[in-house]
Amino acid sequence: MKVLSVIIPAFNTELYIERCLDSLLYDKDIVDYLDIIVVDDGSSDSTSSVAGEYSKLYPGSISVIRKENGGHGSAVNKGLEKAVGKYVRILDSDDWVNIDDFPEYVKKLADEESDIVVTNVRRQQLYDETEDDFVFCETRVEPQNIEKVAEKIMEDNFFFEFSMHSMTVKREKLLRVWGDGLLNKTFYVDQQFVAKVFMCADNYTEYPLLVYMYFIGRPEQSMGAGFFKHIRDHERVLRWLLSTTEMDEVPEYYKKIVSRQITLMLKTHHKAYLEQPKLNSKERKELATFDEYLKSKYRSFYDAAEISGYLKLLANPLISARMARTFLYFRKGEK
Repeated sequence: MKVLSVIIPAFNTELYIERCLDSLLYDKDIVDYLDIIVVDDGSSDSTSSVAGEYSKLYPGSISVIRKENGGHGSAVNKGLEKAVGKYVRILDSDDWVNIDDFPEYVKKLADEESDIVVTNVRRQQLYDETEDDFVFCETRVEPQNIEKVAEKIMEDNFFFEFSMHSMTVKREKLLRVWGDGLLNKTFYVDQQFVAKVFMCADNYTEYPLLVYMYFIGRPEQSMGAGFFKHIRDHERVLRWLLSTTEMDEVPEYYKKIVSRQITLMLKTHHKAYLEQPKLNSKERKELATFDEYLKSKYRSFYDAAEISGYLKLLANPLISARMARTFLYFRKGEK
């Protein structure tokens, strides 16, 4: 039986894909436990051919899917269609796993029954070569009811423990709520993934193991310098998350968890507008439209995120983003 399906969305990462796959295959004792699915999302470089060579060496553990470009979400969707493992996790092709802890983690999953398994993450910054460890768990945590997350959701450190990079989820549970899957050609679908995991899970556990090695700083990454360039995708995901709070079939604890997720994203969303030196008329109009949408349909989220002052100022064509930012700093006593 395959214990873990690792879905690897890949787009023009010929410089990184070997490191990614080598880290998974480092310990030959666990290779047979793995179902590694590389989804080449229309790469124009040699990403697909490099991955194909690995699949020839490990035909029982690695497969390569080639598809037209549809974005990270569509690649995850395609990979999940093919996955057969007891558990599934996402690994971006420019990231890798920690070879010291990964084998132990996979072996533990063979006997695990929790819906979610949380492990630690290390983030490596490209430009200054710094590293940050996100140690969510220092000792093994016995299975906990997922409602425990809702009880502690106002603690930021606890909330950020649950991310696409830290979570492994039971495949059969995830498939029950997958539906249309993640949005195509859209950045920030990791937030969708997290929401879907919370929709399906009854419990979770934590392993004090460092598994995911997160490489950040490439210009094309959504959380890099190009964040505002993809601000419309950010809004699209926010609208999707907001719509899930109206679904009758989701449990009450889910609504509490996703409410915290939405509030944090809204703050980030509007801060991005404030940080722009100048907004054009189209950007101001888009912002005003989103403002009205939030106030009319989701007033509680609008108020919880405390963004009314931001939006009112930024929607005014006579006020620059810099002026609005300065005004808000003064109002809050930050200057």
